[in-house]
Amino acid sequence: MKTRGIFLLCAVLAALLLAAGCGSSSGDSEVEVKTGSLSKAEFIAKADAICKAARTEFLAQYKSFLEAHKAEATEPKKQEEFLSDVLETVLGPNVEGQIEQISNLGAPASYAPKAKAFLVELQQRLDEAHEDPAGLTSTPTPFKKAEDAAEQAGMKGCSESFS
Repeated sequence: MKTRGIFLLCAVLAALLLAAGCGSSSGDSEVEVKTGSLSKAEFIAKADAICKAARTEFLAQYKSFLEAHKAEATEPKKQEEFLSDVLETVLGPNVEGQIEQISNLGAPASYAPKAKAFLVELQQRLDEAHEDPAGLTSTPTPFKKAEDAAEQAGMKGCSESFS
C-alpha cells in the first residue's frame, strides 16, 4: 500500500508539473501579456513549443529530484515536506519560467486576452499550491483550469502538456 501511494503521489506530481506553465505572483493584475507583431498562429506555435519544452525539462528535473529524495518521497511523515521541496525547486520555477516566456512573446493585441486568461489560471493554481502544497495531490488534474483555458485559447500544445 505504501509503495502504491508513493507512486500515485509521484504520478500526480509529475502530471501537474509537466504541464506547469509559469508564474511568480498572484492575481490577474500581476500577469501581463506583451503585445507585438506575431500573428496568432505564430504566437500559438511559440507558446506551445515553450509548454512542451517546459514539460520535458520538468520531467527530467523531477526524475532527478525524486532519485535524490527517495527517503522523503516514501516516508509518509515527510511527504508534505517533500511536496513543498518539489514545489520550490522544480515545479514553481518551471511554471514561473513558462509564464514569463509566454507573456513576453508579443501576442497580437486581439489575442492577448485569451493568452492572459491561460496564464492567469496557471499563476492562480501555482499560488494555491504555494499556500497548500499537499493540495496538489488531491486531484489527478491539479491544473485543469489552466489546461481548459489553454484549450479555449487554441494552445493545444500547452493544453496537452498537462496530460
